[in-house]
Order: sequence, then structure tokens, then C-alpha cells
Amino acid sequence: MFPRCMVLFLALGVSLALPIQSHSSQEDKTPIPTLKTRARLVLVDVVVTDSKGEPVSGLKKEDFEVSEDGKTQTLFGFEEHKGAPPKQIKLPPMPPGVYTNFPVMQAADSVNIVLLDALNTPSSNQTFVHSQMLKYVKGIPPNTRVGIFTLASRLRMLQPITTDSSVLLAALNNDQTTPHPSPLLPSTVEKDSYQRYIEFKAENAAGSPQGQNMALASVDPINAAKAFQADVDAFLTESRITMTLEALQQLARYLSDVPGRKNVIWFSGSFPTAIIPNPDLKDSFSGMVDFQEEIRKTSDMLAASQIALYPIAAEGLISETAFQANNQEISQRRGSLAMQSTIQQMNNDFEDRDSSHVGMEEMARDTGGKAFYNTNGLSDALTRVVNNGSRYYSLTYSPTNAAMDGKFRRIQVKLLSGKYSLAYRRGYYADDLVTAQAAAPKQSSEPLLQLMGRNLPDYSQVLFKVLVKPINPQPAPDAPHVGSNTEIKGPFTRYGVDFAVAIDDLKLEQSADSLRNGAIEVMLVAYDTEGKPLNLVVGRSEIRIPAKDYASVQRSGLQIHKEIDIPNANAFLRTGIYDLKSNNVGTLGVPLSANIAAK
Repeated sequence: MFPRCMVLFLALGVSLALPIQSHSSQEDKTPIPTLKTRARLVLVDVVVTDSKGEPVSGLKKEDFEVSEDGKTQTLFGFEEHKGAPPKQIKLPPMPPGVYTNFPVMQAADSVNIVLLDALNTPSSNQTFVHSQMLKYVKGIPPNTRVGIFTLASRLRMLQPITTDSSVLLAALNNDQTTPHPSPLLPSTVEKDSYQRYIEFKAENAAGSPQGQNMALASVDPINAAKAFQADVDAFLTESRITMTLEALQQLARYLSDVPGRKNVIWFSGSFPTAIIPNPDLKDSFSGMVDFQEEIRKTSDMLAASQIALYPIAAEGLISETAFQANNQEISQRRGSLAMQSTIQQMNNDFEDRDSSHVGMEEMARDTGGKAFYNTNGLSDALTRVVNNGSRYYSLTYSPTNAAMDGKFRRIQVKLLSGKYSLAYRRGYYADDLVTAQAAAPKQSSEPLLQLMGRNLPDYSQVLFKVLVKPINPQPAPDAPHVGSNTEIKGPFTRYGVDFAVAIDDLKLEQSADSLRNGAIEVMLVAYDTEGKPLNLVVGRSEIRIPAKDYASVQRSGLQIHKEIDIPNANAFLRTGIYDLKSNNVGTLGVPLSANIAAK
């Protein structure tokens, strides 16, 4: 990380006006996902705890044995982490209007990210989680690094990583943390209404003739209603899975340049990692979708970013909803139907919880975290995660099997003595990048757009500096607008945005004619103070750097100029660079003052 800093500030600190050969691509070259995990060097973080769940310290390199697919590996690197406080780099003073996405936090043993999931959590459970979070933050240990994110319709950063408990409390009291019903999670009332409808149909059909033929049975209204509801449930679940995986991928991008282990503490009412067969339907596998590739991509990104997932069930102690006081009135039904409904509801609750808990255990085991459920002590679980997640051992080895065949490699870590519990990621995919790119599905939308939200963090996979200021002279009042919003109302200011991009962060291929070739997407999105989009500028460019100019570009950076029209008011400008060859991204938010625009 430090060498990247020196390149950025010593090399790019010159000027922002180096010409290079770059032209817009006439062909829409949609990028394809790139899997980040490399098999050349494998890093495994191991949390060792005793019988009381307390972290074990003082172990040595020779105490560990690591094997991959059953074959013992030689450890090259070993480090014990004891929760050391973070170190910061003091950036050089920036000229007026110049900003950078370089991360100033450079060294720390761990950071803790709280993910408050409203997409997969009922409103009542969100209230319980919120109260437990407030309880924990009020007694948080000093120097504990915590960031807070929310997931509803999309991922939002509520609070960047900080050690200030007062700032965390203020973030938790923000309107965005109040309970929000999930549009993709059926409520208890909706489930009850559906069950009553099925019972009504069953009661009316009780006197119908028996021995129907297969043709009549196939159009039976009860089976048709069940099949329809199964399709709706499958669609809602598929949507939640897709949005959840996208959020985890965005989180992995943000944390990729944050040093140390990242403990993602994920509060949720359900953990949709797969769609299980429905035994209540004639076709038990109706509506199932295979998310294997997206789950695999997410797993690779989490591993590359050194992320451990700690799923925490938001419902607290488990109780049967069939016997809750606010449930259906049994006296309003016939006894047999009431009992049948109660048993069906208990079975559904059990299947939902069992599936969710299995998913929690799998995610925690596969990433080196721990799952917590059936407990009201959520603040206690937070304390344990932060304590244990900051005290761990980093083991590094170069695998004896150097083949990049895309197969899953299983990792096993043992202690040669002592009876302790070990938490670590259980494997990785040995993905060959060329093969993975050829086989992966192409993305249908702008790859950078989903990372340019107003409340998303700044990403630092591609480092850059940017100069933002009004152009001089300004265009005439009747001049055509710059940007996708051609109907901007009122007076506006045209801003010039000059990038200087660290060329070493881009994937450039050398051709036979000694040119360094690459492709990037550049995007500007302006928002008002309420987070409403005002204007958008986006463009893709082919990069062609002659060999004689490459050293100069390394020193001064890849120069890019864009312009955008923004109304004369306080605004927020998101700037972004997306490397279409590696799928790495850099983004940065810049506040714009109405006073500056008026000058």
C-alpha cells in the first residue's frame, strides 16, 4: 500500500495535463467478471479459541499444520495479530479543488463492519437489533474500529470506519436505521391471508366428488393457488439473493484496500444463499434458480479482501409463531382446519429457520467467521466477534499444486498440540483468469453505475487524483447542456473534471507494435442534498500508450478530462474509473458548494 501512495503523490503530484493516445471506443465492449483469487500465494487467517470461547495467544509457526486437498503445505509466512491500533498516513496538502481516493488508514489488525439487513429482516426484528446495537455502542471499548452499512433496496454506507462512539451513536439514530418493511419479504399478515385462502378453498372443496381424473386434478384451484404462490415466493427469494450477493460484492470492493482482517457482522432475519426444494408442490424443484456462479464470484471477492462473515440471527430467542398472541384466532375455524393450519405453520417456520441457520453456518465456516442464533444477547455476540476477530494468526503458503484449473481447493488447518477450536476459510477456487473470463456470463448493464450511489463508500482499487472546478469562461445561457439530463432547470454551472489515474492500477496488455492497450469507463454522477440524481456523464475509452511515452505516463498519471453541468446549489459529485480489463474500480465523492458555483 505504501508504494502505491508514493507513486500517487510523488508521480501524480506534477501536473494534470499530459497528453496520451486515448480515444473513445466505437464498439460496446461489455466487460465480464474477473475472479480475483490467485493460487500462487494463499493467505489464511486463523482464529484460535479455547473451551470458553476466548482467543488463544502465543502460538508459534511450528504449532500449525496446513494441508490443501490432503497434501501438507510449507508455511512461508506467519504472523500473530493482537488487536494493534491502526496507523494513519498523513497525506500531503492538496491544492484547492484537488481530491484523492487514496485510503489514509494503512495498518491495523482488524476492522469491524456492521451490516444492518432490512432486505431480509422483518420490521419487528429490525427494532430489536437496533436496540441491541445502541446498547453495544454505548459501552464499546476504546479504539474499536467500526463502520456501519445498511441493506434495503441497495447497499448504503451509514457511517465510514471510525473509533468515535459518539459518531456511531449519531449514525444509529439516523432515520435510515428505523425499521423499514422489506418489499421482497412477505409479512406475517400476508402469509396468514394466503393460508386462510387455501383453507377456504379446501373447506369448499370438501364436498366435491371423489375420484377426479388427472385432467381435472391438474386444474384443481388449490394446487393452482399453491403453484402460483410458489412462483411468487421463488421470484421474491431470487430477487433477495441477487441483491444480497451484489451488496456483498460491493462491500468486498470497498474493503479490498483496507488493511488487515475485516469482520463483517451481518444482522439479518434470513440468509438466502440458495433456494431449497418445496416438498408441498407436485414439482418440488419448481422455480429453482442456480446461483452457483454468483455465489462463487462473491466467495472469491470476500477471500481476496480478507473478509470473515459473522452472521447473527435478528430474531433473538426462537418462539413458534403459531402460538403467538397476535396470531390467527383458532376459535374462528373448524377444529380440524385450525390444527392442520397450526401444524403447517410450525413446519414452515421450522423449515425456514433450519434453512437460514444452515446458510449461516456455511457462510461463517467458509469465510472463517462464526454464526450466532437463538440468543437475545446480540450485543454480547458483537463483543465476542470484535474481541476474537482482532486476535488471530495469518498463515501464508505457496500451494504445491500450481495448476490454475478453476477447481475448488480444500484447506485444512490443524494444531499439533492442544484442544482448541479453529475458525478459518475452508478453501478457494484456483481460477485461471483467461478461462474464467471466457466462461463467465457477460454483464448487461453499466458495470460502474451500481457502484456510484450517493451513500456508497469510496473504492480504492484504482487510485486517482481529481481536480474539480468551474470552467472559465462558462458557456452561454442558451448553450446545449452537457450530460444525460438535457432538461436541467434554472441556472447551472459547467464543471471541468480532470483525472490523473495511477497507471499501475490498470491492466494494460502489450501488443506486437509495442503499444500498451487497455480500456476504461469514466463516470460522473451529480446528486442534490437529498440524494436525488441531477445529471450523469459516462464514456468508455480505449487506452493506447506508445512505449516511448509509458514512463512519462507512470510519472504523471493517465490524464482524462470530462465536463458536467450541475444546477447552482449545494451538490455532491461522484467520480469513478472502471478498468474494463480487470473489473477493478476507483470512486470518489466530492462536495460542491453553491458559493463556488456562483463564482
